[in-house]
Amino acid sequence: MHTTTFQINIPETAVTELQQKLQAARFPASLNNNWSAGAPVAYLQRITEYWLHSFDWRRQEAWLNQFPQYMTEINGQPVHFVHIRSSREDAVPLLLLHGYPSSWIEFLEVAEILSEGGNAPFHLVIPSLPGFGFSAVADGAKWDMAQIAFLLAELMTGLGYERFGIHGTDMGAGICGMLSGMAAHRLIGTHVNTDYTSITAMGMLPRDTGSFTEAEQQRIEAFRQYEREGTAYLKMLSTRPQTVAAALADSPVALLAWIIEKFKYWTNDSKPLPEDAISLDLILTQISMYWFTNTGATSAYMVYHSMNMTFDWGAPASDEQPSWQPPKVPSAMAAFGGDGPLLQKLLSPMGAPGRWSAFDEGLHFPAMECPETLAADISGFFSGL
Repeated sequence: MHTTTFQINIPETAVTELQQKLQAARFPASLNNNWSAGAPVAYLQRITEYWLHSFDWRRQEAWLNQFPQYMTEINGQPVHFVHIRSSREDAVPLLLLHGYPSSWIEFLEVAEILSEGGNAPFHLVIPSLPGFGFSAVADGAKWDMAQIAFLLAELMTGLGYERFGIHGTDMGAGICGMLSGMAAHRLIGTHVNTDYTSITAMGMLPRDTGSFTEAEQQRIEAFRQYEREGTAYLKMLSTRPQTVAAALADSPVALLAWIIEKFKYWTNDSKPLPEDAISLDLILTQISMYWFTNTGATSAYMVYHSMNMTFDWGAPASDEQPSWQPPKVPSAMAAFGGDGPLLQKLLSPMGAPGRWSAFDEGLHFPAMECPETLAADISGFFSGL
C-alpha cells in the first residue's frame, strides 16, 4: 500500500466562492421562530453572518494540519486518514470511525487526549469514510457499511496492524459490527457509543411495553415522538438522496440548515442551541469540510447504500452444515445523554456487551460534547483487555 503525507490547502478561489455564495444567500419565508419545523430562518441568518464575517477557515485549516494526515489508495478508492503513532512498543492500534453527518474532524479532540505526550497506549488511525472529506468516490460508486469494513481492514493491514481495536459512533458503530463479523480474529476489542436517537433509528423500540415501569413507558413514548418527527432525514436519504443532494452541493446555506439541525437535536437536552454543546467554530469547520470537498451528496449516497444493503454472513444453517459463527470479540458500549438503564433494556435483544457504561452528559456526539469522558471510557476498556 503506497501512502503519501497530506496537508489541507483549500484554494483561495474556493474560499472566496463560499463567501460570495453566503453573501448572496436567499432565505425562505419564516414559518416560526422555534425548531419544531426545522432550523429557524432567523437562526440560520445569524449563523450565516458568523460563517461569512467571523469564521476563519485558514485558522481552522492550520489547526487541522497539526495532525499527521495521509492519503493512500485501496483497490482504486482514495482513502484519507490521520495516523498518530505512540512511542510505546506495546501500544494498541485503535481505529476511530465517524458517522453521518460528521467527519474525521469529530475525533480530533479525543485524539489529542489519547495521544498526549506521545507515550499513550494507542496508535490512532482516523479515516475519512468513502464519500466523506478527502476520501472522494467516483460517480456511481456504491459504498455501504460492509464494503467500507472490508476497505478498513485492508487499511489496517497496509499500516502493519494485524490486530487492532475499534471505536465507532453512528454508522461507524455499524461498521464495527461488520468488522466483528468478517474479521473478528483480528479485533482486540470493539467500543461504541449509543443514545436514544440511535435506538430509534435502529428500530429498537418495543411494541409491547408491559414489562417496563410507568416512567420508562413515558420515556419510550417520547422516543416514539422523536421517531415520528426526527427521523424524516433518514427516510429521505434511504429513498431519495439525489433530490436533497442537489441542494447540499449547490447551496452552503442548505448544507448548513441540513446539518446544524442534527447538531441541535443530537446534542444534550440541557443545551438550548448547537453551539452551547459544541463550539460553533468546530461545527462550521465540519460543515466547511463538506462544502469544500463537495461531499454533501456522496456522503448522503453512502447512507442510501448502507440503508439498502444486503450482506450474506455465511451459508444458511442446516443439520449437515451449521452456519459459521465468528469468534467472540470483547465489546463495550457507552450510552450518553442519560436514560442508561432504559437504553440497556432496549438493547438487550442484541446481546449484552462485555462492558456497559452510562453517562448523563453528551448525547450523539460525545467525542465533541464531552471528549474527556469518552476518551477515559475508551482507555478504561482497552486497558483491561
